[in-house]
Amino acid sequence: MRPKISYAQLRAFNAVAQEGSFSAAARRLGLSQPAITAQVKAIEQAHGVMLFERTGDGARMTPLAKSLFQETRELHVIEDVASDILSASSALKTGELHIMCGAPNPAMALISEFRRRYPGVRVTANFGNWHRVTTALYEQQCDAIILTGVPEDDALTRAAYTEQRAVALLPSKHPLAKRGKPISLRELTDQPLIFRNDHSLTQTALNKALKKSAISLEPSLSLGEREAVYEAVLQGLGIGFMFELAVSRADPAVTRLPIVELDEVYVEHVACLTRNMRRREVRALMALVE
Repeated sequence: MRPKISYAQLRAFNAVAQEGSFSAAARRLGLSQPAITAQVKAIEQAHGVMLFERTGDGARMTPLAKSLFQETRELHVIEDVASDILSASSALKTGELHIMCGAPNPAMALISEFRRRYPGVRVTANFGNWHRVTTALYEQQCDAIILTGVPEDDALTRAAYTEQRAVALLPSKHPLAKRGKPISLRELTDQPLIFRNDHSLTQTALNKALKKSAISLEPSLSLGEREAVYEAVLQGLGIGFMFELAVSRADPAVTRLPIVELDEVYVEHVACLTRNMRRREVRALMALVE
């Protein structure tokens, strides 16, 4: 007779898979670490498999564990939905919401309004480039995202939040900045340029414009984070590129100028996996945008 996995075992397994360690999984579920270890060990022994490789700083899933987690990762969502149904109140006096954002601004304005309306909900916000944020959404490492260029996908629910264009960042003392009018990418062929990595939507937009215009530009400096680009421009290291609302920071030493070849409007969306709309916190965030 094929051995069965109990709910408690599966819950323990999912917690370790999500948290990356047995101790963190124990804290998440409010159990002792030996209890979590015993549940996972029971699965491994019953089926003669290994689910986790113990490392110095946690637990790494084996390929088999990744396959199992892919099929069972919605367990925590089902728990949350069940809790919502059984809850006597839908006033969102408590709860948790994890948001991934492409940039602090304008995400913080929305998060601030959400916190004002639902102060009892604990909000966690993390930031990353386009690739990291979309990956976190699809792999259910977050509940919702605030991002420019959210993919059109039937699996997602999106709500348009705001619009923005890409701009060039120049040291204010630069001759092109003093001119005070839109610049062309063709004017930058002999300038020190600061690019982002290829996982950045800003860089993707720039590369697209360069290809379309048959212009070749080479960076003198490549940086991973938009804040680093801003600081590099501030220090006079070159000309950078950024979406106009990505950073609220304003310094008179940095000038933002429109780019002739980069006039496309990009929409900032708030999005979630459609199946996560079952959660009250997610529905409240989406309703706030709509």
